[in-house]
Amino acid sequence: MHKTADLLVSIRCITKAFVGIQKKLCEKYGLTLLEMQVISFLNNNPDLNTAGDIVGYRMLSKGNVSQAVDSLIGKGLMERRPDAADRRRIHLHLLPKSEPITQDADREWKQFNETLFQGFSEKEKNLYDCFREKLMQNAKKIMKGEEENERD
Repeated sequence: MHKTADLLVSIRCITKAFVGIQKKLCEKYGLTLLEMQVISFLNNNPDLNTAGDIVGYRMLSKGNVSQAVDSLIGKGLMERRPDAADRRRIHLHLLPKSEPITQDADREWKQFNETLFQGFSEKEKNLYDCFREKLMQNAKKIMKGEEENERD
């Protein structure tokens, strides 16, 4: 699969399948898709726990992440805590009330991965990881080039 269209269709198909799972969890817990993504990100990346981390790694807008965080705080699912060394830096922490959500999300993510990689050998999974990393690096180069062109 070296044709660009095939690659993009594959990425879109996998993304759509995963978003479908997230939407079911959203309905179950009364969350927006972005709120679910914020919860999942914080659950899976405990050391990346600022709004800036979420924006940077998930490539989401600051305004949307801020809205989702405010809403999740209002629902009692997360809280803000100032950094001990730099009080201007705010960390986001999930509260115990979010545990049923994160447990369901973990279970769904595990099932999704098992199904997605069904029939893959360990060698094939490792090759996929290598290819995925190279594709991501190249995509970031493209995005960086586009940003530089916009500034020119």
